[in-house]
Amino acid sequence: MRKLKVLVCAALTMFAASSLFAASYKVESFTGKVTYESAPGKWVAVEAGQELSASTVVQTGVNSTLVLSADGSKVNIKAMQKGTIESLSSVASSGSAGIKKGSALKSSAVAADSNKTSKSVVTASSRASEAKEDFSWEE
Repeated sequence: MRKLKVLVCAALTMFAASSLFAASYKVESFTGKVTYESAPGKWVAVEAGQELSASTVVQTGVNSTLVLSADGSKVNIKAMQKGTIESLSSVASSGSAGIKKGSALKSSAVAADSNKTSKSVVTASSRASEAKEDFSWEE
């Protein structure tokens, strides 16, 4: 019985320590529509200066950004993102999300001898005219 009490006490101490030292993020600024999930299925708008935990699920809308600070560092979360602050901040800090401006194409699956280029937006009539060129027609 004594061993069980010691084990339960140790487990509670570890849980309290982990929640005590969990990363806390402060909302520095935001633009556009930025919400967080306060309860399952209930989304609430964030406010400047608000404290959020690392496990909080946030969602940024179109043309929205969220700037958070934790431990003296800032985290920028871009538009159209949804997830926990911890996962989104790790993606933002790695810098590997998305295609960057000025990046070069390394390889392509397009045939090397393909010389067709797109001149404008493809429509049904432009596809029909291209298909007409592929066949010889007898009238």
